[in-house]
Amino acid sequence: MPHISEVELDHCKELVMVPGSLFEFTSRFIATERQQQLLALYALSQLIGSIPIAATDDAVKWAKLKWWSEELMAGPAAPSRHPVLRALWTTGARKHLDNDLLLRLVKEAVMQIDAAPDADEKAMFDRLAVQNETEILLELALDGDEIETRAKTCLAAASGLFAMIPAFFSHHRADSLQLPLNLTAKYQLQATHFEQNPPAEELVAAVSQLAARGVEWFAEGMSMLHASSAMPSGKHLQLRWTMEARLLARISRGARTHLRNGTRFGPSDAWFAWRFCRRLGR
Repeated sequence: MPHISEVELDHCKELVMVPGSLFEFTSRFIATERQQQLLALYALSQLIGSIPIAATDDAVKWAKLKWWSEELMAGPAAPSRHPVLRALWTTGARKHLDNDLLLRLVKEAVMQIDAAPDADEKAMFDRLAVQNETEILLELALDGDEIETRAKTCLAAASGLFAMIPAFFSHHRADSLQLPLNLTAKYQLQATHFEQNPPAEELVAAVSQLAARGVEWFAEGMSMLHASSAMPSGKHLQLRWTMEARLLARISRGARTHLRNGTRFGPSDAWFAWRFCRRLGR
């Protein structure tokens, strides 16, 4: 198997190894070969997932998604035009990934174009579960794993919420469409609340409630996995979900601090993750 080139590796790192990001943190605790496979996988997910939210015309978004759907179906002998796709092949990850499963990344991106705000947290749960399930399935496929359906649904929704929370930090706070309408009404949130510094109490309360909801979803999903004795063998997903839940719990307790300064993993998290991986036999 050919080695991943520096060009491919650097391109993937630029996408998913942002300092302070989740994968930049969890990748420290996995073997190099698996790290490179996951790097390519998460880079692909990031590339396709960012298309619907880009500040460009819908026609451009549709054209890009059509291009990706065609490129994803290309075989290993085809001259790929994108370094992330080449990285999938050279790391050996692509041989484990079914074409239909990869195409779900494009279908999920299509669903996000011009998506309306969720009516309530239940609607948000359902949407996030659908939008984030494929990334979990792709990582499970690398190890030939499966997990219980309801657990997968809860964990996909919780991971999606974890990814959404940073939108309410700093200048990104203006993206109020990510909040369910029932929370907007409950806390009487207005556009000005998303721009205030220090953060408005109404926004602090809404983000705290959202983060707490994500912790609940993680707890429900993980408890189902433990009950079914069907934990992923690859271990990285377990570490990822555990650290996402840990950070969401911290945000729920200190939403004001998060909105003002952001929330990142620190030394205590590294120590926690190291001990967690040791318990898993890594």
